[in-house]
Amino acid sequence: MTNTNAGIHLLLTPVILLVLAISLLVLCSLAPNDDSLSEYIKLQKLEQQALKKGIVREYIYDLTHKKDCNKTKINYLGVVHMDNGRQYKILTSFFVFSTGSDMCHGTSNIKIYDMKNRFVGEYYVGTPENLPDTLQDNKLCYLENSEECNLRKTGSIDLRKGLPKTFYIPCSKNGGDVYSFSSGD
Repeated sequence: MTNTNAGIHLLLTPVILLVLAISLLVLCSLAPNDDSLSEYIKLQKLEQQALKKGIVREYIYDLTHKKDCNKTKINYLGVVHMDNGRQYKILTSFFVFSTGSDMCHGTSNIKIYDMKNRFVGEYYVGTPENLPDTLQDNKLCYLENSEECNLRKTGSIDLRKGLPKTFYIPCSKNGGDVYSFSSGD
């Protein structure tokens, strides 16, 4: 090895070590939080309990045990009967999970299960205000407006013809929100 090559080799070694250290740091930050994984497993068990009970009601749980975090809410809405004879169990879920020692985050979904309580898919709706309140005549209905969405209760999701790939819920005179189905595959 020439002196020039040896000099380049000595310069590259710290650069390679720095790149490896940064890569390791990034990968570690992307790893799931053990608390949030444990909380998610608890959520799945609690959803299964609500499905097995089959009682239309809201269940509230403190999965994070953090003072300033909201509580997880599971709302079993009942069974939808479609024109083709299929039936699905519907529940909504506002899942609050830990993202750090003193932080939490929430996510809201409309979840679909078959009659044997197997997950079929979901509609991610973002915030709990975007979750429907009830299942009436095979339609998911919104019963209340919010400050931001004064037309929310004019919207409903008709499930008689099947699970829509997307649906639109009005919010205000300026527009509304479109949500998409994500299967459990």
